[in-house]
Amino acid sequence: MPRLIKHALAVAVLCGLAACASGPVKTEEQKQADKVTAERVEEALNADRTLYAKHIFVHADRGVIHLSGYVWDRPDYEQASFIAENVPGVTRVVNDLELQRNGNTDNPVAR
Repeated sequence: MPRLIKHALAVAVLCGLAACASGPVKTEEQKQADKVTAERVEEALNADRTLYAKHIFVHADRGVIHLSGYVWDRPDYEQASFIAENVPGVTRVVNDLELQRNGNTDNPVAR
């Protein structure tokens, strides 16, 4: 196979992969709606007196909320999802929180 055809084929494959990797471009309205939804979820998490949400990070993408960071126990893990699910504008919650082991020790970042 001639070298030019190999390069053209490689470029076509890479362009195809790049197109699949990136989703449709968000409009300014979608970006603003995601920002507002993420802020509402953060406010709801911080307003809950039983949940220590300082280490929970929120990202919104077209109404899907992604929770990341960590919590110290299973009830906090579940409570964070429950709170986020009940915020207006949230269509789904992806909980990527990690349980921090030994979080309730003398560690300076513990509660």
